[in-house]
Amino acid sequence: MPDSSLEDLLGSSGHYEPRSRRGKRRNPKPSPVKRFLPAVLVLVVLGALVGGGYFGYSWFSTNVDVSSAAKDYEGEGSGEVQIVVKDGDSGSDIATTLVDAGVIKTKGPFVNAFAASQDASNITPGTYKLRKQMSGASALSLLLDPASRVGIRVTIPEGQTTRKMYERLSEATGIPVKEFEKAGADYEARGVPKNPAKSIEGYLWPGTYDFHEDDSAADILDTMVSRMTTKLKKKGIPEDKWHETLTIASIVEKEARNPEDYGKVVRTIDNRLAGVGEAGGKPMNLQLDSTVAYFSKSETISTTPEQRATDSPYNTYKHPGLPIGPISNPGDATLDAVKNPPEGPWLYWVTVNTDTGETKFAATKAEHDKNVAQWREWAKKK
Repeated sequence: MPDSSLEDLLGSSGHYEPRSRRGKRRNPKPSPVKRFLPAVLVLVVLGALVGGGYFGYSWFSTNVDVSSAAKDYEGEGSGEVQIVVKDGDSGSDIATTLVDAGVIKTKGPFVNAFAASQDASNITPGTYKLRKQMSGASALSLLLDPASRVGIRVTIPEGQTTRKMYERLSEATGIPVKEFEKAGADYEARGVPKNPAKSIEGYLWPGTYDFHEDDSAADILDTMVSRMTTKLKKKGIPEDKWHETLTIASIVEKEARNPEDYGKVVRTIDNRLAGVGEAGGKPMNLQLDSTVAYFSKSETISTTPEQRATDSPYNTYKHPGLPIGPISNPGDATLDAVKNPPEGPWLYWVTVNTDTGETKFAATKAEHDKNVAQWREWAKKK
């Protein structure tokens, strides 16, 4: 359109109209929506910026330690306070406990120190004596100092019976064995599900514990049962399978010396119960000396003909199936073996060298007899 200027075409308002109507054009009145839309858009944008900035700052200031000095006490504090580190606590969990107890001002400095320390993972569950208003670094240092630990420390190995555990706990705490026996007899009150054995046996988790000096026998057993049931839940074992799982795992603790054999023992037990292979579909008695030794209160797994002839729900020579309950306290490895045993045709096993724990597994009686002969030859040389 070289014969018309841009202003002629658009008019002073900058709004284009066809040539045929330019002479009659009136300035149109903008609609309310058009009039206020730009202002609304500006407000929305500003609101987003302000709101986003606020929430962004809020998140940043909560999760990022931008000023450690303002969030931390100085020095090593004063006074005395006891805090409890629970099983499974992370650095952040411990920091929360310290803040709640008035030991540190905020979590950030402690968490930073915890993450930077190679020794922080050495902090174990238990009760610790600290001070009020400590710096995060000082609090961590005191938690790593063995002198800060208070209470009574006891270590319970895997594969022990309640009888042995009660003796160990009594020795460490000064609480009479009879009090542990009484507390353990009321097993449902301790958190153990009702079971055929009517017993707490097998439900006391092995490991290292730090008990308070004023803990009762019931308090101590409650803690140990709680750890076991927590472990079972974390492993995804349904509660209706707890008793059976603990029973098998407790047998493995007694029957196998080497962890690489745990799963094989489990599979062999399963195979005998199912009657696989040459058993021809007929379940086989487990015939385990470990279960006989349990009710006989024998210090060794070896048993006598008289013991094996004794009638007991734990006598797997006389009665088919599993014993009515666990015979010791299992740990992580044997529980995992029960949950995921390897495939295999085995129906027998025998330890051919009791010094090393070397164990041989067999799918047939003939093969097993050869393994037993090997064990007898070894025994002759001892």
